[in-house]
Amino acid sequence: MSFPKRPSKPPGPVVAGGSRPPRSLSDAAAEAHAIAGGIVRPSTVPSSMNVRKTVLLVDDDAAARTRLKTLLEPHYTVVEAKDGMEAVELLGTISPPNMVVTDVVMPRLDGFSLAKVLRGNPLLRRIPVLFVSSRNSPTDVTQAISLGAVQYITKTTPVSEIVSKIRKILL
Repeated sequence: MSFPKRPSKPPGPVVAGGSRPPRSLSDAAAEAHAIAGGIVRPSTVPSSMNVRKTVLLVDDDAAARTRLKTLLEPHYTVVEAKDGMEAVELLGTISPPNMVVTDVVMPRLDGFSLAKVLRGNPLLRRIPVLFVSSRNSPTDVTQAISLGAVQYITKTTPVSEIVSKIRKILL
């Protein structure tokens, strides 16, 4: 006795209608337009469809946040928190940011503890964390690296250079 063969499943996820999920936002937009009756090539998708990346700035120094925010806002959505505790509270109410830029020394919850919270959450653990601190001891740098920091920069670094490093990380 032979049993009928089961149809083989294509590798990877399949969406409604048996097609593969789009690989990019422009492919998704083109597919949506095609389904709606109009064909739009991915290269003609309006630039308004581009989603801005979000940077969470965490620092108890309002002036430091403002300096960074002023240079980041033309390129990114910037969300601010005055300490690690406020950042954790914000993370529970917003979509995960694409990057966290944090000071180390802050009231209530410091930057290292914030990084531990991020690394302990499956939804947040892959977010790049950049430390910008006035502290520069080898112990601090080592601790930041052990927490998965992408970089550790001192606050004496020019703001334009910090922004340049953020932009390279978010490419």
